[in-house]
Amino acid sequence: MKKILLSIFLCLPFLLSAQPYTIKHLSIREGLSNNHVVSIAQDKRGSLWFATEEGLNKFDGIRFLTYYKEETTGKQSITGNELNCLLDDPVDSILWIGTQRAGINAYNYANDSFITYRHNENNPKSLVTDDITKIIAASDGNLWICTYWKGVDYFDKQTGQFTHYNTETVPGFASNHIWSAIDGGNGLLYIGHVDRGFSILSIKDKTVKNFTHEPQNPNSLPGNEVTCVYKDKSGNIWIGTDRGVVLFNPEAESFIPFDDKTNCISHRVYDIHQLDDNRLWIAMEFGGIAVVDLSQQLFRSSDQIHALSIREGDDEYGLSNSSIRCLLQDSFGNVWAGSWGGGINFIKREPSLFSTYKYSPFPSTNNSLNSKIASGVCMDKAGNLWIGTDGGGINVFNKGRRIAIYNADNKKFRSNTVQAALCDSKGGLWFGLFYGGIAYYNPKSQSFRQIFSEDKSRTDVRSFHEDKQGNIWVGTSEGVYLIDCDSKTIKAHYNLENNLARCVLKDSEDQVWVGFFGGGLGLYDPQLQSIQLFNVLAKFPSNTINALYEDSRKRLWVATGEGLVCFPSLTDRNYKVYQRESGLANTHIQAIGEDKAGNIWVSTNKGISCLVDSKDIFSRKLYCRNANHHPHSSPTLKLPTR
Repeated sequence: MKKILLSIFLCLPFLLSAQPYTIKHLSIREGLSNNHVVSIAQDKRGSLWFATEEGLNKFDGIRFLTYYKEETTGKQSITGNELNCLLDDPVDSILWIGTQRAGINAYNYANDSFITYRHNENNPKSLVTDDITKIIAASDGNLWICTYWKGVDYFDKQTGQFTHYNTETVPGFASNHIWSAIDGGNGLLYIGHVDRGFSILSIKDKTVKNFTHEPQNPNSLPGNEVTCVYKDKSGNIWIGTDRGVVLFNPEAESFIPFDDKTNCISHRVYDIHQLDDNRLWIAMEFGGIAVVDLSQQLFRSSDQIHALSIREGDDEYGLSNSSIRCLLQDSFGNVWAGSWGGGINFIKREPSLFSTYKYSPFPSTNNSLNSKIASGVCMDKAGNLWIGTDGGGINVFNKGRRIAIYNADNKKFRSNTVQAALCDSKGGLWFGLFYGGIAYYNPKSQSFRQIFSEDKSRTDVRSFHEDKQGNIWVGTSEGVYLIDCDSKTIKAHYNLENNLARCVLKDSEDQVWVGFFGGGLGLYDPQLQSIQLFNVLAKFPSNTINALYEDSRKRLWVATGEGLVCFPSLTDRNYKVYQRESGLANTHIQAIGEDKAGNIWVSTNKGISCLVDSKDIFSRKLYCRNANHHPHSSPTLKLPTR
C-alpha cells in the first residue's frame, strides 16, 4: 500500500542540505534563440537582454524578442550572431553588445537605432580589433573594451575615439589576449589575461604590474587563465581563473585562495557578482553556482572562506545545466543565470521556505532518502530526524546528513514499510508498520522490539498519539489500542463501530476522538463509550478522516477527504467546514499542524495552505508542485512544538 508524507519543518535548529533557492528554467521552448547564454543585462526600462551563441534576445517578462544579423533586408541590427558580452550604459539609454568577430553594436533603445563600431585599418583611433570579449564601464562614464587579440581599448563616447593599451603601447604588458577587466576607480585597471595571469595597469603613466601562478607558492594565483575580474562593494578584487577563485587585496597586493575542502569552487570560474544582500555569487563550469556570504567571512586566511553550492537538478531546486556562464541581479532582486547549453535559470529573490530531502538510488548519497515515499516522521531527544518510508525502511538524519538506515534489506529492521512514527515524552521511538505491528526503538540499548504478541504482529498500524498521562493510543486496522508507555504492555483494545482507525486523539478534556477510513469521526468518553458519530448521514463533509489536531486555543481540527473541519471548542458540537471557497487549493486534507505564531497549516493533495486567522481564509502562496498523494495515505505534517 502506497503512502506519502508531506512534512514541514520550520525554524529547525539544523541546516538542511537541500538547495534553498527555487529555480525556473527558460530555453528555446519558451522562445530563446539559443540555449548557450553568455551574457545578461537589464536596461533602464526594466527589460532583460540575453546574449547567446546565436542572436540577441530581449525579454519583457512574458515573451522573447530576438535580434539577428540582417544580411538581406538592410534593416539595422546586430553585426554578428555570435555574441560575447552585454553592458547597459551607466549613463545613456544604450545597450552595448560585444560580438565575437564583428565589433561592437550600440543599441539605443530610446529610439530603436543601432550604431556599429568596427576596426578600420586606415583609422588608428578606431576599434583596435573586432573580437570583443568584455565591455566594462569606466569610472568616468566611458568604456573599456577587452579584446582577444589586441589588448584593451579605452572608448571616449564623446569623440568616438579608441585609445589602445597593449604590448605595443605599454612596456611590460603581459599579453594581448584578454578575457576581462575592471576599473578600480583609483586610476588602476585590473586585467585578466587568457594565459598570462593578472595585471594591474596604471592608466595615467602606462605602467603595469603582472602576477602569475607560482607552483611553489600556495598564495599565488591558482591558474594563469584569468576568466573574470570583479570588484566588490568593499573594494576587494575577486579573480576567477581556470582553477577556481582567489581574493586579491589591492593595498597589500596579496592573494587569498579558497581552501575549498568540498571542491565547491575548484572549477573554472566564468562570472562573479555581489548581490544586494552582501552575498557573492560565483558562476562556474561544471560546478553550478557557489554563494559566499561576505558578511560572515573575515578573509584573514583561506580556511575562513565557505560557500553554499547551487547545483544542476531536474526539480525546482536545480539548475538547468552545471555550466553557468553569466549572472545578473535584476531591479527586483531576482537572479538570472545563463548556462552553456541549458538556457536561462531564474532564481527568485527569496529562498524557498521549504528544504527538501530528495530521493537518490545511490547508497553513497548521504543527504537523500532511499525511497521516494516518506510516510512517518519524528525527531528524537538528540535532534536526529527519523523518517519512515514506504519501501526503504527508516532513514535517520543528523544536521541534514543521513547517518543510518534500518530496513529489512540490511537486516537491521523487520520491515521496509513504515506508516507512522512517534517520539514519546521519555525519548522512546514508536514505528507503525504496514501489517507488521509496532516496532519500538530504545535509544539506550539502540535496539528494536515488537510490541504486539505474535498473533497480533500482522496488525496494520496507522497512527500514534501520546496523551498527557503518557499513554500511547494506537490507531490500527483492528480498532484502537491503549499501551502503557513505561511497561510497553497493552492496557486495552477497543473494537469500535468501524475498526479501520486512521487517527486517534485524546483531547485536553479527556475526550477521545477517532477518525475512521470510511466511517467518519467518532467521539468517545475515556473508556471509549460512544458519545457521538459524525458522518455523511449526519451532514458531515466526509467519512474519510486523515488526521486530528488540537491547537493551542483548544480548537479541534479534522482533516477529511472533503475539506478541513474546525470545532471552535472541545465541547461545542457545531463546526465549520473550510473548502475551496475558503482558499484551499484542494479539499482532500492530509495533515494539520500549528506553528509558533498560532497559524494553522494543512497539507492537501495539491500542496500546502496556511490559514490567515484575521481573514479566516487560507493562503496558497506556499504551493507545492506535483504532490502525488495516494488516496489511501495518512500523512503527517510536523511543525515545531509550542
